[in-house]
Amino acid sequence: MEHIIRDGYKLAIIEQGAKENAPIFVIGSAIYYPRLFEHDVFSNLHLVFIDHRGFAKSANDNAPYSLDNIVEDIEAMRVKLNLPKIILLGHSGHGFMAMAYTNKYPERVSAVILANLAPTNSKERQEGSISYFEQTADEARKQYFYTEIAKLENDIKQNPKHRFSHMNIRMQAHSFYHYEFNGAYLWDGVVNNMPALDHLWGVEFAVFDTQSALHHLKVPCLLMLGAYDYLVSPISLWDAYLEKMPSIKRVVFEKSGHNPMLEEPEKFADSLRSFIAGL
Repeated sequence: MEHIIRDGYKLAIIEQGAKENAPIFVIGSAIYYPRLFEHDVFSNLHLVFIDHRGFAKSANDNAPYSLDNIVEDIEAMRVKLNLPKIILLGHSGHGFMAMAYTNKYPERVSAVILANLAPTNSKERQEGSISYFEQTADEARKQYFYTEIAKLENDIKQNPKHRFSHMNIRMQAHSFYHYEFNGAYLWDGVVNNMPALDHLWGVEFAVFDTQSALHHLKVPCLLMLGAYDYLVSPISLWDAYLEKMPSIKRVVFEKSGHNPMLEEPEKFADSLRSFIAGL
């Protein structure tokens, strides 16, 4: 494990797998994401797990946490590892970070992989995803969700500093194909920098111009989606974007929710290898 220090944030970098292969920067938490990619099928990929400011604390009061700051952090990590070019994998909201970095540093990116995100994180889209869940999920899944989400208020009351983790744990009926799967372990030890997370997900990602970002991409792009990913549903939200960008390849995981690398690791790894082989 390596680190960089930026604006008082200690951001971790963890490299795994076959370092002779093209480096894939997985943006997010260097604690959380290795757990999603724990299957042996990923061992022949060169994965670089990197923290961002939403999952780190700063030693400095009022340290910034904008999307622009995170873009520069990614660039600093690339420089530290002395990598001429990287493949960026942005899962969930981190897809917006991947697009933002690629638009600013296109010469440093050989490809972008966007996984399990909606084109926007606006309030209207979030409400639409909830409505889609209510209209299409089976009753057993919905009842499980209602039971779990009722516990969220007390979770937050007991430990408000980890509200982001609590929310994701209690919304697992929205995020896993096997909705009774207990994924709470994924969040063990993950720092929640709530001011940063609230700003990024609630403000910057809500107004991010995905259409413009995709239009200005100068590198190949792979879009990976889970058929049961109610957190960012429905996947048809992407149809209008893909009609204008037919070069973007879409892969749908029929037995996955928000985390196909964990639920369908073989297909996920095969899709990655196939995409990279074609670069």
